[in-house]
Amino acid sequence: MADGENVYYRGEGICNLVLATEKEKQVYRLMKAGKYSGKQGCNKGHRAQERSKWIHQSLEDNVEYIKNIMVPLLTDAFVVIPKIREIPQGFTERIEEEIKHIRTAHKRVQEDDFRTVDPATCSALVLPDFCYVTDISTNTCISSSAPDAFPTISVEIKPKKGFIPLSALNNDSSTMKTGVCKFCMHQRLKESCPQSGDEIGPYFTDKCPHKITCPSIKSRARMRHALHGLCVTPQNNLKICQNGIEVYSEFMKNEIGKILQQFFGDSVNGLKNGMRKQLEVQTFVDLIIDALLYVPKKSEIHRSCHTVLKSSNRQTKDSPCVAHRKPVQTVYSQHCLNSSYKVNHEEKSEPSSLPHNCVLDRILHVQTLDQMDIEEIHPLYVKVKEHLASHPQDSSNWNLYGPFTQETWLTPCLEDPLSQPDPESIEFAVNQVKRHNVSKTAQDCSIMVAMQQISPNTSSENNDMVLTDSYGRKYIFSVVIIDLDPKPVDKIKKYHRQQSDIVQAFEEEQSENEAEDGTLND
Repeated sequence: MADGENVYYRGEGICNLVLATEKEKQVYRLMKAGKYSGKQGCNKGHRAQERSKWIHQSLEDNVEYIKNIMVPLLTDAFVVIPKIREIPQGFTERIEEEIKHIRTAHKRVQEDDFRTVDPATCSALVLPDFCYVTDISTNTCISSSAPDAFPTISVEIKPKKGFIPLSALNNDSSTMKTGVCKFCMHQRLKESCPQSGDEIGPYFTDKCPHKITCPSIKSRARMRHALHGLCVTPQNNLKICQNGIEVYSEFMKNEIGKILQQFFGDSVNGLKNGMRKQLEVQTFVDLIIDALLYVPKKSEIHRSCHTVLKSSNRQTKDSPCVAHRKPVQTVYSQHCLNSSYKVNHEEKSEPSSLPHNCVLDRILHVQTLDQMDIEEIHPLYVKVKEHLASHPQDSSNWNLYGPFTQETWLTPCLEDPLSQPDPESIEFAVNQVKRHNVSKTAQDCSIMVAMQQISPNTSSENNDMVLTDSYGRKYIFSVVIIDLDPKPVDKIKKYHRQQSDIVQAFEEEQSENEAEDGTLND
């Protein structure tokens, strides 16, 4: 980070604070206090030097996980490996003071002597600023900043869990979860236990993410339906930036018509006001869908082939690359019963038909690495923990807490589940826990789509990353997957508790609705 660089607040999640640099077009992710990875905890009781070491180790684990696991599975056409960069001494204290008035109330966490970012922090993860159109092969910004250039619009979408697991458990909870997706059930829990910042409106069933990654031949209509719903009630699942500045989200709702008017420029066919806004929103949504369904050139996909484990006895020299190996489970056009989208019989029985190797296809197939429900994974996790308590020497062999090598983490994801160890063995339990955690990364990731309209006179012959709307206007664009951090293995306990709370809240609402229906029918 250059001295005097113009740094500004971009956003934050549970674990990281994100800053952006205007000149370099880069983002810096600073780890929040107490969010360090590893087998042992690191807290304020440790000296600053020790905490600084833990922070740096956590960043190295993150880079290793993305490089060795996420890039082979999602391909380097959509994933950029972050770099670790030192930050100036005293920077965290200064930035804390500068941004405290900008942050939303529920993000201002005071935790004893810690501030948001540990003062001992001396390094950060650095990535290109994907709010601008980026050449993924060179990690360079290609958005034009000329005075007469159109603005660059970026859309951050959280696809969430794009399928309903076919749990082997045969109980009421499992039956319910095979009909309603986790996202829609989770909304009931948010309604019953709202937190500061939660925004639950009457349209939440419109943005069911199950429709965004829906693998149907008619998925475009379902995706359009979901994206319109996200625009109405974005929650934490949609954010729009214009030239790197947040303009539309859960907490920043500018008039979307004015935003799109600047993005598109001249009015469409002379239409104005409400009709113009309707057409521009529809055109904008269609461009996003085109980007999400875009398939990179084969040469880009095949760049990931060299990362496949050559030592695996299931891999040969001529084996297809990781990106072309799919999990055993076939995803059909499932339908969430809670969705307001009306699906016909043909759609329900159609096999997956998302364009092969588009960003949604890659994310969906990594998500489906976890073919078990959390109610099945949790007992396996407990079994592993009990084994480690009596056989601690196995911890270094399994690397559950890192390092994240291809041999110990990628191999279980590539193996055919039918050829894996005996289901009663401890090796099977370890592999399933790892597959679950890799799947959770894909369920919690974000997709960044950046677009900028280019002049009709601009040549695009040598640029494959160009979209054309229904009016013939052309746009350069980029699609990137971000937020690919490894999930702590011990977080499975939290997932299990959360799932129980989600199901309970959904069941209670269902019972209340049935009681109301009975009263009305009397």
